[in-house]
Amino acid sequence: MKQMTLIFILLMTSQIAMAKLDHDSTQPMTVALTDNSAEKITEKDVEKIIPMDLKDTNDMNQVAGRIADRSLQTWFNSPAVQGSALGQTATTVQKNMKADITVKSDEPQAIEHKFSMQFMAIQAMAKVQYTGWLNAVFNYDARAAQSMVEFSEKVFNKDLFVNHTSSSKGDISSVGIKWGW
Repeated sequence: MKQMTLIFILLMTSQIAMAKLDHDSTQPMTVALTDNSAEKITEKDVEKIIPMDLKDTNDMNQVAGRIADRSLQTWFNSPAVQGSALGQTATTVQKNMKADITVKSDEPQAIEHKFSMQFMAIQAMAKVQYTGWLNAVFNYDARAAQSMVEFSEKVFNKDLFVNHTSSSKGDISSVGIKWGW
């Protein structure tokens, strides 16, 4: 009996869901096609997507990840996407995920402390900068599972820095001097 009821319900719902099409009143649908045959992929386009600075590696996931990341970035930065609702929404979200905080003192000789925090969702990165007693930068790249912290200070018109990078492949610490030419 349950099987008969189920078959009856299926037959009734299929009859209700049937759509009727009137061929006499149906209008043809026109789809505009654009000719993109004049567009050519240039060497510059390839350089935007294929990373030319790859080191020799047997890790194809790393290579594929870099190519996919650069492809997505190139696509997202294209005028067509930036002008779309998706691109405008993503840009607005990116701007709203940035905060600058300044701590000032009433004293004239006091040091001004500035914090700049930014989360870049599309790149899966976070960045925190501090200026005040010294300069400090902290970067976290979730895709590469890598963090970097750097402290720097101007000494004799040059930047003296201490840097530490930590990733799943190991830790690197360095001390150096930066200067402009």
